[in-house]
This record gives sequence, structure tokens and C-alpha cells, in this order.
Amino acid sequence: MLFHRHYKDIKPERILDISNFKFIPLGTDEVFVKLMDYKNTWLSNYGRVIRYSDGKYNLLQGSYDKYGALFYSLRKNVFYDGKWIYKSVHLYAAKAVVEEFIVNPDKANNVYIWHSGFDKQDHYYRNLYPLNQEQYRVVKNHFNKTGDDSEEFILKVMNDIRYKPDDWSRRCMEHVMCGIGYCGSENVDCTSESYLKWHDMINRCYNAKFHERQPQYKGCTVCEEWLNYSNFKVWYDQNRIAGMSLDLDKDILFKGNKVYSPETCCFVPHAINTLFLNGKKNRGDLPLGVHFDKSKGKYRAEMSFMGRQIKLGTFDTAESAFARYKEYKEDFIKDIAEQYRNVIPDKVYEAMMNWKIEIDD
Repeated sequence: MLFHRHYKDIKPERILDISNFKFIPLGTDEVFVKLMDYKNTWLSNYGRVIRYSDGKYNLLQGSYDKYGALFYSLRKNVFYDGKWIYKSVHLYAAKAVVEEFIVNPDKANNVYIWHSGFDKQDHYYRNLYPLNQEQYRVVKNHFNKTGDDSEEFILKVMNDIRYKPDDWSRRCMEHVMCGIGYCGSENVDCTSESYLKWHDMINRCYNAKFHERQPQYKGCTVCEEWLNYSNFKVWYDQNRIAGMSLDLDKDILFKGNKVYSPETCCFVPHAINTLFLNGKKNRGDLPLGVHFDKSKGKYRAEMSFMGRQIKLGTFDTAESAFARYKEYKEDFIKDIAEQYRNVIPDKVYEAMMNWKIEIDD
């Protein structure tokens, strides 16, 4: 299995409209993408950062450490001491650009970043390459001797088994899950919670027999990075909350999303996850939350939560019943968001507080 150079697909909802901003883009392709774990902060594919505060958008200057690496002082939403807080952190531009824009085939080991031309002031995403320690050493030595750090050479190094990490083998790269998922490492515990969640995610997206029982998962996919279990485990370890049983959700942050990825997924309590099930296969042509009560000859608005039916009244038209359902469900989602305020990250809380129920959901 050979690795190639790939870039991430960016959700349009994450892209900041900079058409009316006064600063000049560094290139015609510069885009600022929302950082999901930072408050009102966007990162560009050139390594620049915009933050919204005090009613305006500000282009941050950043600072440099003693090694010449650019970083920004920001506040990140993290789980600490039993609740979610904002913690002051240094966001390194090169690492952040790789994380948001580049498909990293081995996130556990590729923690070194090669800048084209060894120019550490260049943070353009097409000029950054995530490598492991040995690959980085080989590329740097070759560049110092020859001046060559072409993409062709770097990919050759990345695919050379001599420079693979100790836990790599040909066997761990075999597509053992649904013909598409692979372990990525010899050090895999197939009984661990992280593996079981990865297994279930791949199964939901690529198992035809599963789709016969759960057709709503047809058309769902897993991003390229997460086809590698070891990559998924890195994200899992960074986002899990010890001692809590949480569901992996793909469509609370982005309504209607069908791609499992680090940018679109979150862990939530099961109660929250069930709030967003729409029961399409059982309701026929009627709007969400509405069914026809034959005994009364009217339309009934009703919602389900954790196996409990909440009746909201009967109405002459399906549209009136849906209007009641919409009002009640949106308020109910907000109430649940407040109840779980300390358990869910701010990005989930904000998505729930702004959630809109539509008649064609």
C-alpha cells in the first residue's frame, strides 16, 4: 500500500467569508477555516489566524519560539477537573495547518514537519510534509547534500520500508475491515473501546448487510485518515473523557453530515445522540414528529426521548402539528444542552443551542 499526497475536504460551513476584509490574501487560494475547539478562531492554509473579539475580526500577528517556529497564543476548549473550560495554549502554525488541511497517513508517528526548502517561515499547506523522525532525518540530510526536497523524493522516502516505524508491517496495512479499513500498526488491542468504536463506524458505512437493517447509513463514508485505525485512536485518546460512556456522533456539529472525520465528529452522551434521530423510515410522507391519529381523525404531534413518548397535542393539519413539534423540540434540545453543559464541549453546546428543526428533515 503506497501513500500519496492528499489534502482534506473542507466543510463549506467552516470557511470564513473574507471578501469584505481589508487585509490582502497571501494567495488567491487562501481560505480561513474555523478551528472547532477554539472560540471564534479561523486558521488559513498559509498559517495565518483570524480571531473574532469585541465585535470585530482581527488578524493575529503571532510569535516565534527560540527555534523560529511561529505560534499563536489562544484559548482552547478542554475538559479539566470534571468540566469544560478554556485553557491558554500555544497553537503552532505548521502543526495546525497540517492538522486542518493535509491527510496525514500516520498521525501517531508523523509528528515532524518538513517545510519545503527548509524554510520555516513558509506555512503554505502544499509546502508542508508530516513525517516520522527517521523520514525527517533522511529528507533533511538529502536536502543538505543535494538541495533536493521534491515531493517525488519525499513520497519515495515515506513509502520506503526502511524508514517505517518499529510497529509497522505489511500485514497491518491490509484492508481487513469491510475491504477498506486497516490497523496501521502491529500494536492493536481489538478488544479496546477505541477499536470497537472504529470497527462499528467502518461497519456502519461499508457493510451492505448492515445497510439492509439500517438504510439511513447508506451513503455515509469515513474520511481517508480514519480508514487507518491507528489514526482514529489518536483522535479517540485526545477526545475521550475517562470514566464516561459516550457515543461517537457525526451530524450534530454539521446537520446532515455523512462523513466521519476528526473535523465533523464528537463524543456525546447517549441521551444527546438519540435526540437527533429522525425516524424517517417509520413516518411515511408526514413531517418529522407528526403522525395521523385515526381514532381522532387529526394529526398528532409527538416526540420520543430515551424510549419515552411525549404527546404534544392533536391538530387539524400536519403543518400545524409540525409547528408545535418544532417549537417544543428546539426548546427541549436547548434544555438538554444546559443539563449537560459540563459534559459536552462548547462546539456541541453551541450546535445544540442553534439547532433548527425543518419540515423536510
